[in-house]
Amino acid sequence: MLDLADFRNLFPITERCIYFNHAATGPLSLPARRAIEQCVDIYSSRGEFDIDDYFSKIQDARATVAHFINAKPEEIAFTHNTSEGIYIALRNLPFNENDMILVMDGVFPAVRYVVDHNLPHIKKKYVCFAGEDPIAVVKSNMDKWTKAVVVDYVQFLSGETIDLQRLSEFTSEVGLYLVVDGIQGIGAVSFDAADNNVDFLACGSAKWLFGPGGAGFLYVNRRNFGKLRCQHTGWLGAGWTGFEDITKNPPLHSDARKYEMGTRNVIGIQALSTNINILLQYGMPNVEARIMKLKSILRNYFESSGFRISTPDSGKQSGILTVRPRIGVEDLYHFLKETGVIVSMRNQNLRFSPHFYNSEEEVKQIIDAIKRYRNKG
Repeated sequence: MLDLADFRNLFPITERCIYFNHAATGPLSLPARRAIEQCVDIYSSRGEFDIDDYFSKIQDARATVAHFINAKPEEIAFTHNTSEGIYIALRNLPFNENDMILVMDGVFPAVRYVVDHNLPHIKKKYVCFAGEDPIAVVKSNMDKWTKAVVVDYVQFLSGETIDLQRLSEFTSEVGLYLVVDGIQGIGAVSFDAADNNVDFLACGSAKWLFGPGGAGFLYVNRRNFGKLRCQHTGWLGAGWTGFEDITKNPPLHSDARKYEMGTRNVIGIQALSTNINILLQYGMPNVEARIMKLKSILRNYFESSGFRISTPDSGKQSGILTVRPRIGVEDLYHFLKETGVIVSMRNQNLRFSPHFYNSEEEVKQIIDAIKRYRNKG
């Protein structure tokens, strides 16, 4: 078993800055970089993978993703990003005329744009979940036409986490589909598909899964396989074993794999799978505990220093801690950046998002930098 220092050495970004920005973009790990380079070597030297090797890599990666969230491999479709996963889920729901979906008002634009522009004949109702019991929110806003509920697992700005287990129990009981954007949770906190029992979970690799962009996955609960439409599929959604005889077209898969339309981003999928294996090796309970410890130290400082904290301190915690200084948000953001501390500025807030390989010493250096800024002012 590697110790924490060994895992930290897998992330070269630690040599040049203090990176607390995983809710924006995750830094690529060394093993993922090597996996990418191996793929590039094959493409540049041979043009393509050996067909058996190609299918083996996809199969192994699918099994890795499924194991990571406690799902079945056939419940996983590879996508290019979270938006595509949300699009596939919503486009394939069995909507009827007059049906409506409830959408979390604070969803990230990746969800909002898909909802607003790709479901022209479906009514959408945006409702506020912030600080509310999600079941009460759905109950008070649903009617006989409501078909689905769309939420972010973790709200991108506040870091508030939806209790998916309770919400999915209710939506299943009343016959609603639950569609979840999981990108701000998966990789930072433990997630069990069997326990949470959502209908769909879309996730990209670009944030807490350490990249690269352009790869992701969609979990489709197997209970829905026979109910969904087939409006996002293509020739690689079928069970090919080789391409020597294209006159014999195999049937589409009957599960989530049918939503993989065409040529896959094998490079990105290999990197995603490699990064997930790093998290599995350290253990997601340990990953989550490390992140919460670092976040707690930061939160204690901000609470004692008069910062307005946007992140709730009750309920299940995410990897995000968002605060609003009482003076000079932009100036503090740029000061931190100049001193080698990378965070996000969102809506006049500073968002801190550490990962498990970050250290208590880095937290101390962040606090010292903020103190220097405040004393300077």
